[in-house]
Amino acid sequence: MKNKFYSDFDFERVSESNRPEDYRTPFQIDRDRLIHSSEFRRLQGKTQVFLPGENDYYRTRLTHSIEVAQIGRSICNFVIKQHKDIFSDEYHIDQDLVESACLAHDLGHPPFGHAGERTLNKLMEPYGGFEGNAQTLRLLTDIFYTIGESRRGMKPSRAFLDAILKYKALYSDFNKPKNHFIYDYQKEYIDFVFGCKELPTELSNPKELNNFKSIECQIMDW
Repeated sequence: MKNKFYSDFDFERVSESNRPEDYRTPFQIDRDRLIHSSEFRRLQGKTQVFLPGENDYYRTRLTHSIEVAQIGRSICNFVIKQHKDIFSDEYHIDQDLVESACLAHDLGHPPFGHAGERTLNKLMEPYGGFEGNAQTLRLLTDIFYTIGESRRGMKPSRAFLDAILKYKALYSDFNKPKNHFIYDYQKEYIDFVFGCKELPTELSNPKELNNFKSIECQIMDW
């Protein structure tokens, strides 16, 4: 049964795929490509701060991401059941899409949490800054499934990109201090998410643009 909450516009991918028709939905494909990537598996060896050893106490970023994904799916279930006047079997927030965004949310974040992120951002200021969420976008669109010198990315769907974009404002849009941004070269992905349409005037302010999130992104960022 087709979910009419989404359209072909949401399913469109950053670049064309040569895959034949798949029994999976576009968002299930996004999730599967993410889970089977080496970049996602690398989260198993990282904690939020450091890993001096191994025991049952430590929560790795992989464990954390799985927990966030489960919570995201539960929020979807709750919202859909609480608002039956709006949602139905044919019109609802896609749980696989939310799960994918939740699984991806920590991919680009550096060691030592936000303190590490601030330090890297300061060091990288002459080169366009550093931001964990911008790094997540970079991994998904440029780094995933790299073969030799060829960069492929995972060819994410438009709705999946929108769901992981906590911030949409560019680095150069801000005066100091510069934080909560994506890299300037990533503007093409913002254009893609908005269908290459001109942004409304109320989103011309970078802070307002950053606050403009899809419902899937809001659930991921809960």
